[in-house]
Amino acid sequence: MRNNIWFVVACVLVFCVGYNLNDVAISFPRYKVAVIDIPEVMSKSTELQDLKRAQDKDMEELNILISKAQNELINEQNRTKFIQKEAEYRKQIETKKKDIDKKYATKLVKINDNIKNVIAKEAKKANYNLVLPTGMVISGGEDITESVVKNIK
Repeated sequence: MRNNIWFVVACVLVFCVGYNLNDVAISFPRYKVAVIDIPEVMSKSTELQDLKRAQDKDMEELNILISKAQNELINEQNRTKFIQKEAEYRKQIETKKKDIDKKYATKLVKINDNIKNVIAKEAKKANYNLVLPTGMVISGGEDITESVVKNIK
């Protein structure tokens, strides 16, 4: 009988402690969430716009090389020379395309890192615990798009 009383007292004590801990956990401040419109930020990035213009220029140069190769190959009557020139042009075009892609990818990673850093700084400055893209959020969160756009290059 005495063991049962101690058991009941222990259960009540555990219940009270657990209930009070749960009450304290509920009263802790919630996460402060920000949302950001990533396509808007990307469209306002001057670095990204400059990269796009540079890529367009490089692709135009590549298209000029392709046109030159096509014109020269069309006029070539000698089959052996045709095959040789075609191989040379193909190699030049592939090399130029790889260089363009590598340069673009490297600069894009740098720009992406810069934008992420600006977002992180803005979130930290305003004490946000979490930043999500607007496309992932149905409702809630404070929009920090404008403050990020002001601070990107």
